[in-house]
Amino acid sequence: MAEPYSRIEYIQTQPVDWSYVPDKSEIEQYYLSASFQDTVTKESFYYPAFQLTPDQYLNHATKVIDEVVTLYESNGFDTGHIVQDPFGHPGPTVACPIGFPFNLPKDYSELRRYSRWICRVHADVCRIEDDVLVSIPHIEPDPVFHSIAHFWDTYIKGNVVRGPVAVEILKGSLHLKP
Repeated sequence: MAEPYSRIEYIQTQPVDWSYVPDKSEIEQYYLSASFQDTVTKESFYYPAFQLTPDQYLNHATKVIDEVVTLYESNGFDTGHIVQDPFGHPGPTVACPIGFPFNLPKDYSELRRYSRWICRVHADVCRIEDDVLVSIPHIEPDPVFHSIAHFWDTYIKGNVVRGPVAVEILKGSLHLKP
């Protein structure tokens, strides 16, 4: 497994468990119900719900977990440890910093709000029909570099970029054709 890109001691990483990969219905149910409560203010926060359609994920066209892990590791993604968000994730998840959005090879209007932050592509892995593995990516401020912005913008404000833009950026990060 790749080493975590976090070298900063106060950033806490969580191990990624590849022993169980949930199916699509488990992921959809999770996103509909994910929440956490601030221990100080007792305020509740809810994960932004979305519908899991084929334009929301990258189909790996394999059932073999090791092939997906190798693909991510060979492209610099963290597959062994990850800086986790307050909601956690069901099943394995991977992430890789992508830098400032204006440094990407293409201009994405959906990412303009993130132009002042180093971002990451973060993907949850699950199974769809016939146990084929897919990754559900989203783009967000990287918590290793911008922990407050990550928490505030992503979880309190509910701003993440999903869908075709996130899938295209994930493909580019994996050096796959768009």
